[in-house]
Amino acid sequence: MLENPERLVSVGPANPKTGFPLWYKDAAGIRLDQALSADDLNTPAVGIDENFISTRPGAPPTLPDESFYWLAEARMVTGGGVRRGRARVVLALEATFGGTGAVVDGQQIVFARIRIRIDDGVPFGVYEVTHPFGQSGELTADDRGRVFVTEDIGVAPLRFDDALSGNVAPFLKWTSGAAKGPGEPDPPAGYLGDGALAHTITGSPFGTNFVRITGTNISEGNGPRDPADPGNPNKAFTNLFTVQGRLATVVGVGLDRAAYTRDAAGNVALDVFVDSEPGQTVTVSGAGVPDTALNGNGGSYYARVNTGTTVPPSVTVTNAGDVPPSTVTGTVTDAVDVSSASYDPLTQTLTVTAVSSDAVAAPVLTVSGDDLTDNPPGPIPGITAPPATVTVSSALGGSTSRAVTGVN
Repeated sequence: MLENPERLVSVGPANPKTGFPLWYKDAAGIRLDQALSADDLNTPAVGIDENFISTRPGAPPTLPDESFYWLAEARMVTGGGVRRGRARVVLALEATFGGTGAVVDGQQIVFARIRIRIDDGVPFGVYEVTHPFGQSGELTADDRGRVFVTEDIGVAPLRFDDALSGNVAPFLKWTSGAAKGPGEPDPPAGYLGDGALAHTITGSPFGTNFVRITGTNISEGNGPRDPADPGNPNKAFTNLFTVQGRLATVVGVGLDRAAYTRDAAGNVALDVFVDSEPGQTVTVSGAGVPDTALNGNGGSYYARVNTGTTVPPSVTVTNAGDVPPSTVTGTVTDAVDVSSASYDPLTQTLTVTAVSSDAVAAPVLTVSGDDLTDNPPGPIPGITAPPATVTVSSALGGSTSRAVTGVN
């Protein structure tokens, strides 16, 4: 069985209006956004849910219960059964909702899908499918000649990085220029295909820009023969796919952390940590925070801003290079420094040393971990077995985790 070694390389920050990532990117640098508009004929959204309720500022009035960052699909007529059969291969990076499947904020998921379906083949027949991202291995039909196999990777709500482990990479796209077939159009500007027309494609890491199905009499009758073996009725073939994918024009920006330090004299400094794509123009602002440009290193950005004696409640980070500029607003917290977390098995005592970055307010700190209720920092006696990691949280919002080490 041929398995795809390629993977998507990165996912963009969350869209503050929808809670889904702004984009996904493959190793070729193709960055695609989420198709959400039913008016865009090249990226048709499906399953519009009129009951979506969101407290997100600027959220769309409706949101699809199923949409796509990218979708490629091949279909063909097949033989082998008592009736004319059909086969379908779906390759997708899909956005939907977890839990019950209802359109609920906080249940957003994105997964990479490979689906193979054969209908009305030979009962209990054995099939093998070669597609742009690999081979299926042997697939056995049921008593009605049906094969239905799905691989979905990344189905936990809000864990958008999980889809990067899927096998749908790089993004396939229509052939263009001299590589396209007779009479085939180039893809619409800004898209990988028009989402509707079956067209030759390119991008397979194996050069298998087709679907080939091998099985008893799979191309019998009206089934399309494999051009490399046209006399063989046990092979069916198509190199035509519908492709949906829109190039992302908004990079966006993500606020990782905005934490302040206040010394004993009351002087406040704000540390802002941001993620985005390399080469962006990123600034931070807020009440008492002068507009400040962040320094970038790859996709990471940082600024330290002196705000006098004012602790701003929130900050807004802006990517000025987007059109229109994209923004995200986040709460400012203190920072928690956990200098040590040690466990003495002889005395069964866990000792945690931590301090808040606010020397004036001196907020209450609590220590927690597996099977460990909230405790103040310092010696915590009566611990038979410590957690592997402790988290120290501040009443002013900051928190830090640290691994526990043993002492003799």
